[in-house]
Amino acid sequence: MRYPGAPRLDLVEELHGHSVADPYRWLEDPADPRTQQWAAEQDALAADLLAALPGRPAFAERLGELVHAGAVGVPVWRRGRAFSTRRDPGQEHAVLRVTEPDGTVRVLVDPTALDPAGTTTLDAWSPSWEGDRLAYQVSVGGDEESQLFVLDVATGELLEGPIDRCRYSPVAWLPGGDELFYVRRLAPKLLPAGEEQFHRRVWRHRVGGDPGSDVLVHGEGSDPSTYFGARTSADGRWLVVSASVGTAPRDDVWLADLAGDGVLRELQVGVDAQLTAWVPRDGRLWLHTDRDAPA
Repeated sequence: MRYPGAPRLDLVEELHGHSVADPYRWLEDPADPRTQQWAAEQDALAADLLAALPGRPAFAERLGELVHAGAVGVPVWRRGRAFSTRRDPGQEHAVLRVTEPDGTVRVLVDPTALDPAGTTTLDAWSPSWEGDRLAYQVSVGGDEESQLFVLDVATGELLEGPIDRCRYSPVAWLPGGDELFYVRRLAPKLLPAGEEQFHRRVWRHRVGGDPGSDVLVHGEGSDPSTYFGARTSADGRWLVVSASVGTAPRDDVWLADLAGDGVLRELQVGVDAQLTAWVPRDGRLWLHTDRDAPA
């Protein structure tokens, strides 16, 4: 077995006082002929090896049956309405539906209807506390950029969107469905070149309003690679904001009383531990953590 050749570049850069070698930078450019040749040879190598595996046809057939068997998501209930995803056998993308209190089922978001080519995906969705509005995010062409939309559940009318730069953004509704919290990256023009995929912030947004006038809630001065979470209580009083740098298994968490001064106060900051916090309908603050847990 001979792997495709990958020429090493004599490329060394000085970054923050350190010499960093980057001999395979040419592989970062998909249009580079060297990258295309290397990828084609890798594909050919893998195809030859996989084709020789015993039982592969039977395994592939069975796997295809399971993949195309369909799936039903766990429903989210809001005021008698049940929101859930369903992918029928042979269907490429799951469809988001709502079941009304009388049992009527309607499609709210069908990625294939949005894009018959099949390159549009439903990334995330969140119904308002009253169940009359739905925030959802879609990506096009596999870019995972998650544009945010809001629609009227009863009529299907689009109320908002697209709002861009919402990759990995949670949506936390306030009661009434007029406002929500979400995460959005800063505009590229405000950032250094090469950092456009970083610098997220938590914002408060009024549905139908200009995203450019959103209220900054949290994130100023944070590490550029920070991911944020946001959750609200059903009564709209409490806001929980969480933060983690990259994929590190640790969380910083803040809590704000929106019926009071609205200031985010620390629950856990700078601790090497994971923490999830939320306020359910019982009005208590619940914490789930591995802090000081036995090894």
